[in-house]
Amino acid sequence: MSRREQAAWRTRELVRHVAVIAFAAVEHQEPIEGFHGLSRPALDDPLTGVRAGRLVSDMATAALRDWALRARGGGRSWDAVGQALDLPAEPGRSTRGEAAWEWLMEHRPPPPAVGSQLASAVWTCTTCRGRVRDSGPYASHPDDRETGHLDDCARRAAALDVWRHDVEGDTDA
Repeated sequence: MSRREQAAWRTRELVRHVAVIAFAAVEHQEPIEGFHGLSRPALDDPLTGVRAGRLVSDMATAALRDWALRARGGGRSWDAVGQALDLPAEPGRSTRGEAAWEWLMEHRPPPPAVGSQLASAVWTCTTCRGRVRDSGPYASHPDDRETGHLDDCARRAAALDVWRHDVEGDTDA
């Protein structure tokens, strides 16, 4: 494992630790699907992980800005800061330095790199244990947002009932 991968792994652990400290999450071990006897740390409420991730992200953004300003104070150019941020040099668009300034000082992060934006996410439904492909909250019908729930999934059935009630005016649900 590279040093960069080790640091990324450690950051994930930090987010979990922040959830425990700052948001009173309880940590437990959950089995790793497909691996007998192996487990990984998890939180009792995943939303505490979301809150902790946001806190860590906000603090990392503040640190990023701080270090960029230290680099500027040390004589580095905004272009050098943009290069350190791996911002692309795009002809006809902002320079790396301008992109770095816009991100760090104007709070306008660059768009994701081509091909890095997820069109969907995959997770395991804790109700039916199905592997669900989630395309986001944009479509009205639950089956247009999530596919992969097992046929007898109570969570999917409840979402369909709510949809029928809201969209079709079915009051029997």
